[in-house]
Amino acid sequence: MAEKINFQESLAKIIDTKQPFSTGALYAFSNLEPENQARFEAAWPRIDVERRRRVVMSLVELAEDDIELEFTSVYFFLLKDQDPKVRGKAIEGLWEDESRELLARLLEMVAKDPDAGVREKVALGLGRFAYLAETGKLKERWATRVRQGLFDRLHSDDSDISRRALEALGYFGHDDQVIRAVQEGYNSDDELIKASALKAMGRSINKRWLPEIGKELGSEEPSLRYEAAMAAGEMSADELTQPVIRLVEDEDREVQLAAIWALGQIGGSESSRTLKAVSNGEDEVLANAANEALTELAFASNPLNATNNR
Repeated sequence: MAEKINFQESLAKIIDTKQPFSTGALYAFSNLEPENQARFEAAWPRIDVERRRRVVMSLVELAEDDIELEFTSVYFFLLKDQDPKVRGKAIEGLWEDESRELLARLLEMVAKDPDAGVREKVALGLGRFAYLAETGKLKERWATRVRQGLFDRLHSDDSDISRRALEALGYFGHDDQVIRAVQEGYNSDDELIKASALKAMGRSINKRWLPEIGKELGSEEPSLRYEAAMAAGEMSADELTQPVIRLVEDEDREVQLAAIWALGQIGGSESSRTLKAVSNGEDEVLANAANEALTELAFASNPLNATNNR
């Protein structure tokens, strides 16, 4: 009975916009029983849009800070909210959900949601299902639906949706149709589309793209150097160790951090020496990133004794 009273009181606090917003009230919405889920859904439309946005943003933040909180049923319901910002935030809340129920919903939303920003977030979310498909963790019929759903968005009127679809398709990187799509994106005059093509190359783990990635490590555009460094890391491309090392001293901080991360993925003695030198440097941000990369290197070389290998 106490839990029921707590839920009702919490729901009342959220509904009543005359009361100050209470983050503490949101804990009552974790792991909702079906009866309380129904009550929540019935009450939700009575809440004004600004508070609805604040509720879902706070739910996502709370769940990030406390892994024991579980708002999945709430997020699923909020995918149908009339406000695109609420729907978009609910998608973020479901970032680790790998259920076929969510996949089916995302495939529907990427095709039919009226808001382009939401469709872009959905395309991003489909990326992890593309990864599951390529690693054999989705049945063939679902993998086919994911691939087709992404291809259907590849030439969307909204370039951001197209870019996210291309990035996700990168996981199907040995598919001839995907290879052609990535090449087309790379040949684009649009810097953002070209950057997305580089991201797709990295995700493909397809060595055919090493020349393009190597070329863009020396690009004049920081965004392309960044994506090329990340792609080199994704591929653990030891062939590109030296040009990645040069980017550790890049003029752009994000490129530097991408290069440091990549060296942690590429490994080898040259990567290790570079990372140790950076970890002992005076730049605290870079030193911390280098230490994290060294931990990755140590774990990759000896998962059972990573600390001693540092």
